[in-house]
Amino acid sequence: MLQESNTFSPVLTRYEDFTPVFGQEVLERHRGKLTEMGGFLDALSKARKPVAPICAAWAITANRLVRADFERLVDEFAARLAAAGKLEGLLLAMHGAQTAEGEDDVEGHVLGRAREIVGPDLPIVVTLDLHANITRAMCERATAIVGYHTYPHVDMFETGQKAGRLLLGTLSGKIRPAMAWRKLPLIVNAENQQTAHGPAHRLMARAEALEAAGKAEAISIFAVQPWMDIQEMGSAVVAVTNGDARAADRHAAALAQKFWDTRREFEATLTPVEEAIRLALATRGGPVVLAESSDSTGSGSPGDSTGVLKHLVKAPLSEPAAIFLVDPEAAGALRQAGVGATVTLPIGGKLDRRNSKPVKVTGRVRLISDGRWTARARGYNTGIETSMGTSVVLEVGQVKVLIAERSAMTVDPELFRSHGIDPVYCKIVVVKSPNGFRAAYEPIAKRIFVVDTPGVSTAKLDSLPWRRIRRPIYPLDPGIRYRA
Repeated sequence: MLQESNTFSPVLTRYEDFTPVFGQEVLERHRGKLTEMGGFLDALSKARKPVAPICAAWAITANRLVRADFERLVDEFAARLAAAGKLEGLLLAMHGAQTAEGEDDVEGHVLGRAREIVGPDLPIVVTLDLHANITRAMCERATAIVGYHTYPHVDMFETGQKAGRLLLGTLSGKIRPAMAWRKLPLIVNAENQQTAHGPAHRLMARAEALEAAGKAEAISIFAVQPWMDIQEMGSAVVAVTNGDARAADRHAAALAQKFWDTRREFEATLTPVEEAIRLALATRGGPVVLAESSDSTGSGSPGDSTGVLKHLVKAPLSEPAAIFLVDPEAAGALRQAGVGATVTLPIGGKLDRRNSKPVKVTGRVRLISDGRWTARARGYNTGIETSMGTSVVLEVGQVKVLIAERSAMTVDPELFRSHGIDPVYCKIVVVKSPNGFRAAYEPIAKRIFVVDTPGVSTAKLDSLPWRRIRRPIYPLDPGIRYRA
């Protein structure tokens, strides 16, 4: 049951956004797929353990889940869990930064419901995104917490396998999980959290060295989803050892202190859009990737920003450019117009009205689809189908605008390829992502610029209207001190 929340987003989450399935349909959706659930199933099948599938529900990042829909989804989970009979253990794949109306900590709440059903002693191992917001309730109710080690997230399957092996070791008596954690008064920019190099890489290398040496079963560093205005907010480190609580505490403290000491290295460098386009046009070959992180669909932004679009349609392009845009109204109008029609209409800027305005364009309808495509790039639900609803490619000069009825992750080039646009042959490709795009796009990109536009997933954290977050916290309060 997995979603990341952005409490600044103008779009609330509904039950239908999760496309939940239950029972055997869970296996059909995830078996053989590179997801955490796929990793669970792989580990359990190798151990010849019978599986009682409960539910599978994933929604793209947005604002809080509507209260009635939250209660419905959790009640369905609880009912299925209660009906599953006598269990040996429970594996949960969650995000760790999900909120609902009236509930800042969905994962802690779900773990509480699970404990009411399975009792205090049944082992529960939880996988979380490395952007999870770790809470006291999560740590008290889970037997062990296992987070991703990569960003872009290309180890979802391996994280599931690791959690599955940890549960199996616990059931056999070979592992007695002892868990410790540290919460930091810290938020860091997502744009500079890549784990292939830089400060996050060095932190993860320390964690992996402890695991490889057998000093810990799992060390997880959680850099937190930055755009949540809730009280129990901040980065964290969680350590799980085999029966050694003091060692777990030492590892958590040491890594938390190192994280804090390197906090300034995570600061993001942004490029003005017009400068990025000028530099892209001066670059030999392509594609040049412009990352509009402030409108990241995977970070809770609605995907309708015109911050790059308004400049791109005016640029002196002699080769194709590609950009994704969420606009249900425009998608419907273009579907009615039909393939081949030339249409003038305003696009974008209709959901996040605070940060964007619609841009009037004239273009030719190139393609209309039902918006269904399957993720192919490693990570981010590889092998799982995405459904964007009515989707239209509108050609505005050299700019190919993929306009969708519903939001989607933009980190996989398959988003464009499935609609007849190959990023390899574009001069400029715009992705709405701070970092997740790098796994698939860095191997093909000539240059990458993270551009400066307004939005609800902006890197300029001090520009957001914070009200509930517990203060002081870095970087909102730069003079704060911390000792782990």
